[in-house]
Amino acid sequence: MKAELLEVPFEVSDREWVEEWDGRLDDLLVGVGRFFGRVETQWRGEACIRGLLGPAPRKNGWQLAEYAGDRAPWNQQHLLDRARWDVEGVRDFTRRYAVAQLADGGVGAGPGGAGVLVVDETGFAKRGKASAGVARQYSGTLGGVFPCQVGVMASWATSAGQALIDRELYLPKEWTDAPERCRASHVPPERDFLTKPRLAEAMITRALPDLPGGAGAVWVAADEVYGREQAFRSFLEERRLPYVVNIQANTPVMARPGWRHAARLVERVAREEDWVELAAGPSQLDTRTWQWWARRLPGPGDLADEEVWARWFIARRRSEEPGKRDYYLGWGPADTPVEEIVLVPGAHWRVEEAIKLAKSACGLADYEVRSFHGWYRHITLAQLAAAFLAGCNAATARESGPLASTRFGQPPPTAADRGQRGGRS
Repeated sequence: MKAELLEVPFEVSDREWVEEWDGRLDDLLVGVGRFFGRVETQWRGEACIRGLLGPAPRKNGWQLAEYAGDRAPWNQQHLLDRARWDVEGVRDFTRRYAVAQLADGGVGAGPGGAGVLVVDETGFAKRGKASAGVARQYSGTLGGVFPCQVGVMASWATSAGQALIDRELYLPKEWTDAPERCRASHVPPERDFLTKPRLAEAMITRALPDLPGGAGAVWVAADEVYGREQAFRSFLEERRLPYVVNIQANTPVMARPGWRHAARLVERVAREEDWVELAAGPSQLDTRTWQWWARRLPGPGDLADEEVWARWFIARRRSEEPGKRDYYLGWGPADTPVEEIVLVPGAHWRVEEAIKLAKSACGLADYEVRSFHGWYRHITLAQLAAAFLAGCNAATARESGPLASTRFGQPPPTAADRGQRGGRS
């Protein structure tokens, strides 16, 4: 007897999508549940994560409570404030989970198929003086100097996607110089003033053991807040982490007088025919194509090992705006071709996309907590929820390519969207 052809519809229904999504979410909640300790805290943590993934327009305490079926936000407030659970354990779980979900078999988003660890910061608009770290400070996210909190974020990027994997709250000196104010917001007494590059170094140190390949195989990308600092670049070099970091136009590149600054060096040396057009990796809209000028910097590149390392100076511009340029310093294996080097700064947009997804779909910026530890708890749970979405997008892309473009960056429909209950009361 000849077997009949299996007939299944090509389109995936919302119900089928919900069932698959809920199954994956249940697996995630089982894995992370051990970090919440008591059963009641596990339920609250599960309800919070489900709420962060739910359809509520804002993911504050009241709306998360309503989604969970509670009459008031006390359970959510208790979870973010007084409950005892291992927030650092959830942070490390999130990092390992994101790395596993975004594994791409060595295709990578950077040179040689490596993944790219991207560091950047984002602002959270906050008024008043009681929220930990709030001050009038510059935020590129907000577009100027505003009362806000600034969080330094680390993102892991591969060809399968990107996800936030760590976070640190920046405390300006006006906070660390005011012990009473720090005490009122529950800032640990041992927390001193740390610049953003120092916070980034702490996250890189934590992430490195969990990243595929480790030192030498992971590239780092960062904007000029970090790249302009020699100490940060030295930190990466000491750990054999190749990098391409953004620098300011007036950053010294060479010791020779008159040729020191990045912008001046390009103006004097770069000929029009030297600029080459290269793709720096895909974006949501299109492949990012720029004009690049890259030169290897003179000087010793040998380290006390078998590999030879090199430094590069790189400039980038758009053909329609040749006078508007970005500048980079790079360091890595000397045989890395320019076509691959440019993939590293091209991956920097990944952390912006990861932050955008976490804010729009998972309530990263919707918190109402004021304490230092409350900020870390909310941000950590929101990053876990966003990592789950990134994993769903990556899995969908692997399994059914055409569907990935329709679902990218958007959470699948939840049980609540179909009138079903999404969490425990």
